[in-house]
Amino acid sequence: MGKSKAQKPAKINTENVLAVLQSLTRKTQKHLGGFDLPEYLYQQIFWRRHMVILKSPECWETGACKVCGCEIIGKTMEDRACENDPACYPAMMKKEEWEQYKKDNNIKLFD
Repeated sequence: MGKSKAQKPAKINTENVLAVLQSLTRKTQKHLGGFDLPEYLYQQIFWRRHMVILKSPECWETGACKVCGCEIIGKTMEDRACENDPACYPAMMKKEEWEQYKKDNNIKLFD
């Protein structure tokens, strides 16, 4: 592994490999003839990226998470929450949870 400026560089383990596979699947889903992502997942991915830009511009500008060193575009597509302290975004939510979260947090990006 190369040198990284990450605070806690990601390790190769089952949890991280599954997260990478999940983000790759979501990233390429449309291109492989699969179904489009459900709207609620697309919204969360878009919103997560927006939150990274606002809360941790360093991660967005470098293209990698300053905590784990993972590529930020893929990281925002997997289910786990941001590892920054404070976190830029929570874990991926189910449709109903996301709809309530948007109401509770006055998220108007998708209206």
